[in-house]
Amino acid sequence: MKSLFRLILAAFFLSTVLPVLPIASTADEEYLLRYRFKKGEKLTWNVRQTLTVTTSLKGKTETVETSSRSTKTWTVLSVTEDGVATFEYQVGAVKMQQSQTDRKDEKYDSSTDEEIPAKFITLEGTIGVPLAELSIDSLGELKKKRVLKAYDGASEENRIAIPLPKGPIAVGKFWEVNTPIEIPKHDGTVKKIAAGQRFTLESVKNAVATIRFETRIRTALEPKYEAQILDKFSSGSLQLDLNTGHLISQQSEVNKRVVGFQDAGGWIHHHARLTECCCGLKSCEVCSQ
Repeated sequence: MKSLFRLILAAFFLSTVLPVLPIASTADEEYLLRYRFKKGEKLTWNVRQTLTVTTSLKGKTETVETSSRSTKTWTVLSVTEDGVATFEYQVGAVKMQQSQTDRKDEKYDSSTDEEIPAKFITLEGTIGVPLAELSIDSLGELKKKRVLKAYDGASEENRIAIPLPKGPIAVGKFWEVNTPIEIPKHDGTVKKIAAGQRFTLESVKNAVATIRFETRIRTALEPKYEAQILDKFSSGSLQLDLNTGHLISQQSEVNKRVVGFQDAGGWIHHHARLTECCCGLKSCEVCSQ
């Protein structure tokens, strides 16, 4: 259960994806997607996450439900001539709640609570302070990272920005990126899993582009390994405002069940949802709720 809660906090800290900028459109409806930022820009996001994990082993079923709302800020510290932007990342505020079968509910609100419950103690000292500096090039590749304050999930660099296609792309076309996974084994070795993500430019309507994504696990897995990477089976969409040149929202979901991961009748069901948007937008559902 301890590893499960660390997974929840890692997802909380690293949910926000940096904005994607479509630079230009060609005559045949192709779009060149590139990251481009200005020094001093401050990108503030409201994030809402829910996670429900139900586990059944030897006839006993237990459910853990966690929800969080947070405000996160990416401040552009510098931009090089070739478009590599360096950001400072921090979490400004957070509300978290967790309920578990046969246990007392736990809640925490960083804006009002002076003490952090033991369940959320890893948040201590991480709210309202710079957590990391990251440098990303125009295609979304992480060039450098410096952790300023230790926090859960600090090593998950691949979640900070989606990769972009090297050339122009038309509506209906896709690009793929390999994202291999390693699972630690009891003997000290790791099991290597072939995986990747497919991104599709689904539509461009009313100056808003929608990019859909899905994760593809290419290695056949035994249930005991599949259960360890349930958070990787995500799919969803990103919305880009072509007028402002910024990503304006993201939605993703994991809804996966694995049977027989520890015994013949045992099963685990992982259901997670993430919704986030850039604050200040008129259509921001997360900010208005």
